[in-house]
Amino acid sequence: MAETAVETVTIAILAGGKSSRFGGIDKQEIPLNGEAMGRLVARNALATGRAVTVIGRKRKPYEGLPVAFAEDLIPGFGPLSGLHAALSRSGTEWLYLMACDMPVFSREWLSYLLGCAGTGIPQAVVAQSGRHIEPFQGLYSRKLLGRLEDIFAESPGSPGHFSFARLIKEAPHYIVPEDIARGFSPDWRLFCSINSQEDLGRFLLSQKS
Repeated sequence: MAETAVETVTIAILAGGKSSRFGGIDKQEIPLNGEAMGRLVARNALATGRAVTVIGRKRKPYEGLPVAFAEDLIPGFGPLSGLHAALSRSGTEWLYLMACDMPVFSREWLSYLLGCAGTGIPQAVVAQSGRHIEPFQGLYSRKLLGRLEDIFAESPGSPGHFSFARLIKEAPHYIVPEDIARGFSPDWRLFCSINSQEDLGRFLLSQKS
């Protein structure tokens, strides 16, 4: 599908996690291929020529890069708060969502998703592996802002009750089947997060194979 179906998209990188599985070390600053992981993710996004926003408080890993910064407007709902902040700040119809611990990027995948979004029907376009919906490396419409704010208003005391999967399933969406997604990332590394030292070791080993 042609990317021209959707003319503009903003890229957002969620960078507000606690990095608890890295022993308190901020995973944005974990060295990966000679630079901080968060910076590598941002450079991958910037290479598309699109506007990039980092959702988080830390600026250091991104010094010198032409990225914008934003923080959660309605905190307490985890990554959904980050998505809300990114959509609120975005000036484009679509937002491509990444995370600071996902160093693999595919411009071909982004282009494919934009083609899927160009049908005018979905408000979310994401991949699925088995029964698991992959919330990152996916597209989200600004039309989801109202639904997100309804979620936050409905459940101020129990934010864990809601999830990306529920948000996506309750909105018009398009799920890219796993066999098609694996055509862009056969080893599924595009959708893998580096959340621990063990994940980091496996990622570095996979680069050598």
